[in-house]
Amino acid sequence: MSSDVVRPLNTPAPAAVEATGRGAPRALLWRGVYQRVRAIHDTWRIDDEWWREEVSRRYFVVELDSGRRLTLYRDLLRDSWFTQPYEPARERGQAHRAS
Repeated sequence: MSSDVVRPLNTPAPAAVEATGRGAPRALLWRGVYQRVRAIHDTWRIDDEWWREEVSRRYFVVELDSGRRLTLYRDLLRDSWFTQPYEPARERGQAHRAS
């Protein structure tokens, strides 16, 4: 990839999530495969920007049965789920770990 190409970072993508009655993710469709959430490693809520477009989200860092970790959030205003990629910055020349 050329270094002068601009691409958006951390762009959320819609997700098909099955949640518990309390709103925690139980399973999701990830790259065409239905996977159970093995563990929830972190969770937090963001309520912000009431003066512009209101934001109310509940975030979860989950581990799937495959071992893959993902950050998901539920848009509490629209009752919809998204994946939110957070990839650490890599040094130039550092190998990329396959996922």
